[in-house]
Amino acid sequence: MEGREIKNIFENLLNYLHNLIFWLSAGFVSAIGGIDGDIRVLFTLTIIDCITGFLKAIKERNVLSKKMYIGFILRKPAIYLAIITMNQLDKSSFLNDINISLRVCMITGCIIMESISIMENLTKLGIKFPGIIENILAVKKEKLDKEK
Repeated sequence: MEGREIKNIFENLLNYLHNLIFWLSAGFVSAIGGIDGDIRVLFTLTIIDCITGFLKAIKERNVLSKKMYIGFILRKPAIYLAIITMNQLDKSSFLNDINISLRVCMITGCIIMESISIMENLTKLGIKFPGIIENILAVKKEKLDKEK
């Protein structure tokens, strides 16, 4: 093979991968109901939770633990699958008679969960939070649990 042929093959492969990533991303964004402020907040908190969880695991010397595996590999994607499910339920005709968005409820619940997880991770890293912040999140979590 000539250098030019290899270059063409490599460029075609990169173009294919670029298109694949684009279409998968577009499909994901559509499935979660678009990119709005709520999803941006949740995505940001998800990243922060992953980082703080990783830092906590480094401190506790259990980076390769089962808890890390479940948290990063299983739980985080499951959050977005649940949002996709709620978005699809919102679109279904059997929920037209209620004026509540299950997608928004799910995102709100996940924001609260991620916030509490971040606080727990940071607390284990030695960061202290004002009591009012802990109380607000605890009240929100309690209200969310009552709605279940």
